Amino acid sequence: MDAASGEVIEVELQNGVVIIEGNNGVFMEPVRVLNSGYDMHDVKFERYYSRAFFTSVSMPSSGVTNEGSDTRKRKRKRVYNLNEKEVLAENRHQEVRSVILKAHEAFQATVAPSLRNYITFDGRDDCVPSPSKSCSSMQNLGIEEGEVNFVELAALWQAPLYEFSFSKGQVDCEEEESRTTPMFNTIIKSSSRTSEVAECGACKYLLPKSCTFLISDISEVHRLIPGDSKDGFNLMVIDPPWENKSVHRKSLYPTLPNKYLLSLPVKQLAHADGALVALWITNREKLRHFAETELFPAWGVKMAAVWYWLKVTVEGTMVSPLDLAHHKPYECLLLGYLPSKIGSTSEESVQFTGSREHADLPDKFVLISIPGDHSRKPPLKSLLSKHIPGQRHAERGLELFARELSAGWTSWGNEPLRFQHLNYFRER
Repeated sequence: MDAASGEVIEVELQNGVVIIEGNNGVFMEPVRVLNSGYDMHDVKFERYYSRAFFTSVSMPSSGVTNEGSDTRKRKRKRVYNLNEKEVLAENRHQEVRSVILKAHEAFQATVAPSLRNYITFDGRDDCVPSPSKSCSSMQNLGIEEGEVNFVELAALWQAPLYEFSFSKGQVDCEEEESRTTPMFNTIIKSSSRTSEVAECGACKYLLPKSCTFLISDISEVHRLIPGDSKDGFNLMVIDPPWENKSVHRKSLYPTLPNKYLLSLPVKQLAHADGALVALWITNREKLRHFAETELFPAWGVKMAAVWYWLKVTVEGTMVSPLDLAHHKPYECLLLGYLPSKIGSTSEESVQFTGSREHADLPDKFVLISIPGDHSRKPPLKSLLSKHIPGQRHAERGLELFARELSAGWTSWGNEPLRFQHLNYFRER
C-alpha cells in the first residue's frame, strides 16, 4: 500500500466508509457513520462494540487436534449426510466463497493495518461497559441497565398513559420545550435542526436530527402508510425478528412467525416511483427460500441482488472460520425493487421497467465491519441511497423492525429506541 492510498484510506476511515477498490466490497465503521446524525453527541465505541470482538480468536480447523490430545480416548467420528436444504445452503456458500475471500484479503492488505487506531476509548471510567442505575419508577417492568423495556411496558393496561417529554439535545439544558407526546401508537417527529432528548421517567433517549419513529406492534404499522403515494418511501430496510432457537432460548428479543411478515403493507408504504427494498436474513436455507418464493412476491418485490455482511474482529480476522458448518461469519442482505405505480398497465411491464432502470446495483457485494450488539446491523443509508429509484427525488428512508434511529429516516418497531438511551452516547 503506497503513501497516497494510505492517506485516502485514513480519510475514509474518519468518515466511516472505505471502498475496497476492484473487489466489489466496502469496509464500514458504524460508529463514525452514526455520529453524523448528531450535533452534540457521539456513540460510545465500547457500548456499540459490546460483543468484545477486539482480539483474534484462534480456532482450529476441522480435523486438527491439539497437542497431547492423542493420549485421550478418541471417539469414532459419526458420518453425517447433509439433508436437501443443507445441500442447497452449502452450494450457495460455495458460489460466494471466493468473492468473500477476495474482498477479505483486500481488506486485510489495505484497511486492517490502520483499523485499531480508529476504534478508540478515551480512558474515562464511563467508557467501561458496566450496569447502570435502573430507573426506580420502572424497576417492576423488567428494566435493565437503566433502560425502559418497551415490549413489557406496551403490554400493560396503563400503556396509553405513558408519555415522552422533549428537550433540546443538551442533556442538562434548563430551557425545555413544553411538549409531550404519547409513547405508543403515535408517530413522533424530532427537530429538523438539532438532536433532541426524549424523557420517560428518569430515562433519557437521544433522538438524531430529522428522525421520525413509531413504537407499536405490527397491527399498527399501517399508521405509516401515506395519504398520497408521492409521499411514500423509496428506500426500505427490513430486519425481521426471525424465529430462532438461540434467540428464544436466551430471551434476547421477541420473535415473529413468518406468516405475519406476509401481511406487512410494504407495497402501500412505497413511493409512487417505486422503492428499493433491503431484507436482512439469516443463513437458514428455509428462510432464504421463504423470502425469495413467498415473501418478496407477496410484497410485490422483484429480486435484484444479494449482499453479504462479513463480520471481522478489530485485528481484521473473520469472527469465525469461513467454512464453519452452522456459524458462518457472514449474513445475507436480499435486495429487490418495488416497481413504479405510475404509467404501468400490466404486471409484466412494471417488473421489466423496475429491473432495467437499476442495473447499477452490484450483486455479490461484500460489506465488512466489526459486529455490534446481538442483531444490531450496520447502517445502510450511505450505501443504498444512490441506488433508489427515481433519482430526481430526495431519499425517503424507512426501517421496519428498527432498534435504533437514523437521521432523516422513519423507524418503526416495538423498540426503535433500544440503542438510543443516553448510556450509549457521550457529549462531544
